[in-house]
Amino acid sequence: MALCITLGELIHQLAAKYEDRPAITMAVSGETLSYRGFDTLINRIGHGLLSFSEIKSTYVGIMHENDLNYLAMTYALKKINKIEVSINRAFKGHSLSRMINLTECDIMMTSTSHFGVLDQIKSDLPHLRMLIVTSGVEEARTKFPQWTILPFEEILSDETNHITSNAKDTESATIMFTSGTTGVSKGCLLSHRYAVRTAENLITPFRLTHGDVNYTTYPLSHISAYYDILPSLMVGGRVVMRNHFSLSKFWDEVIRHGVTWFMCLGSIQQLLYSAPPSSKDRAHKITRCWSTPAPVPKADFDARFGLHLIPGGGYGSTDAGWVVTPQWNHPGGVVLPHYEVAIVDENNNFVPAGVKGEMIIRSKEPGVMADGYFGMSYKNLSSQQNDWFHTGDIGWLDNEGLFYFTCRMAERIRVKGEMVSLFEVEEGALSHLEIEDAAAIGIPSEMGEEDIRLFVKLKPSSSLTEDMIRTHCQTVMARFMVPKIITILKDMPRTPTGKPEKGKLAIIPVNN
Repeated sequence: MALCITLGELIHQLAAKYEDRPAITMAVSGETLSYRGFDTLINRIGHGLLSFSEIKSTYVGIMHENDLNYLAMTYALKKINKIEVSINRAFKGHSLSRMINLTECDIMMTSTSHFGVLDQIKSDLPHLRMLIVTSGVEEARTKFPQWTILPFEEILSDETNHITSNAKDTESATIMFTSGTTGVSKGCLLSHRYAVRTAENLITPFRLTHGDVNYTTYPLSHISAYYDILPSLMVGGRVVMRNHFSLSKFWDEVIRHGVTWFMCLGSIQQLLYSAPPSSKDRAHKITRCWSTPAPVPKADFDARFGLHLIPGGGYGSTDAGWVVTPQWNHPGGVVLPHYEVAIVDENNNFVPAGVKGEMIIRSKEPGVMADGYFGMSYKNLSSQQNDWFHTGDIGWLDNEGLFYFTCRMAERIRVKGEMVSLFEVEEGALSHLEIEDAAAIGIPSEMGEEDIRLFVKLKPSSSLTEDMIRTHCQTVMARFMVPKIITILKDMPRTPTGKPEKGKLAIIPVNN
């Protein structure tokens, strides 16, 4: 039976059920919290936040590396009816300030790892007035004298009793950012039910039990936290969390912690498969993993690593929620009962089974999709037409209603597991005073997914080189947004409406 419960109440019930079973372990340090210990930390943070009269804002930002305090803070905010603003820690410059300013949040949790990028944009953050810092207190006070600096330890209350929220499970709990189909990153309003429904519908296809140990390296600011961490906790399993993926550490850590399953999103599957064979390849306890489509033969991957790669028949997005769930050994995905999925052609006409077209979605239950984009008129967006959400993705349905993903058609690409708005790549390049015009496209990557190719036209007096442009991009963009290939053009081809003609750009040889 589908749960109708807030996230804070869910964690409290799990703590009462699983008590001293290990819940979360940090992969590198081995630091571990039990279910009861995790809930206690959440309650201490929640009571502490409630005790500070200065903390009145509905929205609280988090820009932080993966750790136990970050994960506990996210659930503490749910218990005290605050809305978490999940800030992608890889962002820089205009993209970062836009995220922080969108909700006008005046409080943010962060650490010394992020002081540098915040220092670059501090004059562009008119609403921010307090940082809750888990490290570097004195450094923060020196760099940011205009803001109140509150050490994380000072918000930890001695009170540990459960905080009961009066929120409905369909109310917004998190603002999580997506690149959307075009333009800048959008802040999706996600409810408690959105998270719970996503997680509970991954338990069966992944065959999760209380004896499982999950290994995750994906940022907590991403929707993937609902794909692996939450479903693991809902069955009483253990999560081994790392701050970022490391190929050189992967097998050592999964062997040491007794990992039984993981998700290999992005290029991780390709990285594992491309690495030289090792005696560690089959020295683990992993029985299955799930991957987004990648150019690795399933049979070869399974045979080498002695596990079962669940076919990539699932479909979800930050906007739509978890819509299609994968099958254990079949490429077609099952549309979940609280969604309706259809395929349309370029004229918005429904097409029959077996015909490829754009995937469109609508929900049959409140709260399972994003409740809109913060600060934007949801109904006026091109993605919302005739009560359907247009995904911008191409796929098809078979005669049994199973869904098969084909490719992405929108002005966004996936790079190393991250969804990238090409608009924001172009915006970052154009922030250089000597660049007159810029256009970015996706190109096939050797590791699966895509890489970024940037075309620029320089101003007449400029002597910029490709290396100099790349250095600039590294300064103002997230690492995964930095173009792999940069091409300097004399003229930018354009359509009759004045837009860069990306079809022509795509056929320009790389060595031109």
